[in-house]
Amino acid sequence: MAINDLGYREWDLAPTRNRQQWRTIAGFGIRVAWRSTWLKRIFIMAWIPIFIMGAGLFVIEQSIQDIDSDEFPQNVGRFFVAAIVYQRPEISNLTMMTQFSKQADALTGFLANLINGNEPSNNNGVQKPRPTSRRQIMRGGIDFSIKDLQFVVDMSDTQLQLAYEFINNNMMEQFRNSFQSRRGPPTPLYKQSFSSIKKSQAVAADLLAFDKDGNEIIDFRELVDYLRPTLWSEVLFLFFRLPQAFTVIIVIGMVAPKLISRDVKNRAFLLYYSRPITPWQYVLGKCAVVWAFLVGLTTLPAFMLYLLGLSLSPDSSVFFITWDLPFKILLASVILCVPTTLFALTLSSLTRESRLASFGWFAVWIMGSIAYTIMTAVEAIIRLQEQQNIIPSEQAMVFVETGLAGRWAWLSPMQTLENMQSWVFGIEKQIGSLNVSFLMVGLICLACLIILRRRVDAPIRV
Repeated sequence: MAINDLGYREWDLAPTRNRQQWRTIAGFGIRVAWRSTWLKRIFIMAWIPIFIMGAGLFVIEQSIQDIDSDEFPQNVGRFFVAAIVYQRPEISNLTMMTQFSKQADALTGFLANLINGNEPSNNNGVQKPRPTSRRQIMRGGIDFSIKDLQFVVDMSDTQLQLAYEFINNNMMEQFRNSFQSRRGPPTPLYKQSFSSIKKSQAVAADLLAFDKDGNEIIDFRELVDYLRPTLWSEVLFLFFRLPQAFTVIIVIGMVAPKLISRDVKNRAFLLYYSRPITPWQYVLGKCAVVWAFLVGLTTLPAFMLYLLGLSLSPDSSVFFITWDLPFKILLASVILCVPTTLFALTLSSLTRESRLASFGWFAVWIMGSIAYTIMTAVEAIIRLQEQQNIIPSEQAMVFVETGLAGRWAWLSPMQTLENMQSWVFGIEKQIGSLNVSFLMVGLICLACLIILRRRVDAPIRV
């Protein structure tokens, strides 16, 4: 019987699928993208900040070793470390909260003098304590007495709420005065909240265990030892925030828009789906192309920076203090890479022209930042119109307070990702609501996955 007379027959064998097909797609995409000379140049430039940040970690570690030195040039690093420590929200809050304990002692001494019949004076009376000036912080650092820290730990929620209102007003007052005084470290400026006051109370409880010498005072060296992991996190977060964030945007704009749009234009799906491959394997392979470049731009340089800091540190104990930073680097990389990759590939799948996808990619980042700035300015202007007879210096503070509130931060992709990475590294310098940032990123990732699945599945849908 001729074979053409057999007709169609049922196929009894189960089709075999290779789960590693996405690797072939990823490998081919990486080789094609790496042919770009500009991409190689960007990679070289992206690794240069490692040495700059590594020098910063070296200065921090060396300054910690010589923190008690009064000789030049060993004492120069103390000014640098003191400025960084003073900028920490929990430390600046704790500095003001411990003043309540000193004022309570002053009031107790004042009342005791009245009960004993003594006239309070500058000689035998207890004066109101003066807060630590920024010049004193630069010269000698910050220290806390155990009694003052215990006072903060024992504060109730009602007292903390009053402290929050006082500190918030005091912080703005210091910022106003900083326009006239240029001495000392800059005034810490961050979004104040009741949770930040609670964190300062938790820090006070932790510091009680850092009185190593038993002198009832947490001196500046002991405070820096407590904040040592935070100082490293500050440097790594700065690395992700400034040089790498802009590099990632450029590289994704060069690589991702071409990955799916060219397949749609050239009908490459006919070749892909002639093999035993699923749409999800195709999406994973395209994502892996972008992730390979992003890992080389963010994760590997951050690990290299961490190892460089360990090698330059004069004390090997820093490894046991910062052992969790590699895990934070991985999580921060995932937060940066996954949403950006999915969004860029979604734009690529919606058009046949990669130029349109590239334009859409850069437009979203630029217009998002502009919209965030405009809406924040509009909100500040509305607040100014509601307030009557406000002086010019107060008008600037309204803009500052509105910017710190960050109610429109979710419009900016850059600010949203910075908020999430700030939470990962424990920096807690978010602008706007952290919950809104996670919600927006989660919804965008879910929508991108649905759109990608439908667009990629369209050529084989009957």
